[in-house]
Amino acid sequence: MTQNVRGAVRQALPAIAAAAADVDRTGAVDPSVITDLHDAGFFAMLRPKAFGGMEADPAEYLAATRDLSAACTSTGWLAGWLGVNTWHLSLFDERAQRDVWGQDPRTLLCESYAPTGRLERVGDEFRLSGRWSRCTGIQHASWLMAAAVLVGEDGAAQDFLVALVPRADFVVETSWNSVGLRGIGAHDVVVSGAVVPRYRTFGWVSGEQLGRLAPLYRLPQPTMYTHTGTVPLLGAAENILAALQPRAASSVDPVAMACSDLALSVAQMERNLGDLLDSARADLAPDSDLVLRSRRDQVLATERAVAAIRTFIAHSDGREAGNPLVERVWRDVQTARTHVASNVQQVLALVGRHSFGMEIDEILW
Repeated sequence: MTQNVRGAVRQALPAIAAAAADVDRTGAVDPSVITDLHDAGFFAMLRPKAFGGMEADPAEYLAATRDLSAACTSTGWLAGWLGVNTWHLSLFDERAQRDVWGQDPRTLLCESYAPTGRLERVGDEFRLSGRWSRCTGIQHASWLMAAAVLVGEDGAAQDFLVALVPRADFVVETSWNSVGLRGIGAHDVVVSGAVVPRYRTFGWVSGEQLGRLAPLYRLPQPTMYTHTGTVPLLGAAENILAALQPRAASSVDPVAMACSDLALSVAQMERNLGDLLDSARADLAPDSDLVLRSRRDQVLATERAVAAIRTFIAHSDGREAGNPLVERVWRDVQTARTHVASNVQQVLALVGRHSFGMEIDEILW
């Protein structure tokens, strides 16, 4: 079934690629593209089967996202993040899932994990206020998942939660005007005193809760997000290098080596995701070695994608100077790599400390 989805997505790629320049110029992905991706089954890949989803292998989902990104980086980034938010909602209380998908399984969500909101207890409910920036895809979403700090009566922080609120409870303020990824619509969102039922909040999943979830939803929480932040760069690099690949003279040609580096990154990420899923299927928590290996390979894939595009620029002999596609993709990639998922120094520092037997307790974002 997931192969059918990827095939349907590929049928849409020529039209998506043809519209990429307009997406960059207008700063928006046309809603018809989102409809086409719904029809292809893309947004159902990570949705629970109970709500008409596929609970697909995450590697298949990321491969489809990479295909979209090769056609248009903005479209791939936008679709990838809207889809992965579906994965996160699947960890919420089933009542929250019914609130979102009960009437329309195609409902999409936007999320901001920056804890710039404030939650206060009001009886058995919460009250949410705050402003969140860079909310990718908010114009295509009907619900917002917003990170916030739960504060007590004394004003002290007690917990870190994600709160789920419907469109009627938030205001979108147009703000996204970046150099690259211009079509993702990562605007600001403001919530002012929205009432949130307790079941529409999410902190962490206990072991007992994890045991009731399908293996897909027992992956380490950052895994799907960090990988979703990398595959658009791989797709963009594959798109650019395709123009030079026929010119590669030998296996030691820099362009051929760059292509091999991209293929290596894809293989490493698929292997790591498979190992993480195997742990979930065996009802085992992945050990630190596997989690860190997965994060290391993912973040290095970002660096390889950027290096591959640099290789293209260095070896195009000036023939691609002024090419609008190259210029646009370069801007997209430079913007994408600023995401927290691509913090190479932080991740490699953690890997290094772990390798020397030092304790690490930071969240692996």
